Amino acid sequence: MLSAFCDILGCTPADLVTTTAENAGVRKTATYDQPAPPSTAARLRPRPARILGE
Repeated sequence: MLSAFCDILGCTPADLVTTTAENAGVRKTATYDQPAPPSTAARLRPRPARILGE
């Protein structure tokens, strides 16, 4: 679709779309240099479905 717009308008994609870049910076943690707490992924796993008889 973008190439169709460019053909109709006689321009390039750079003329239609502007981009800007920003530095994301360093994320700060609340634990500073302490090791990460144990993962809670085991609690987030789905339980298998049970099929009950009639």
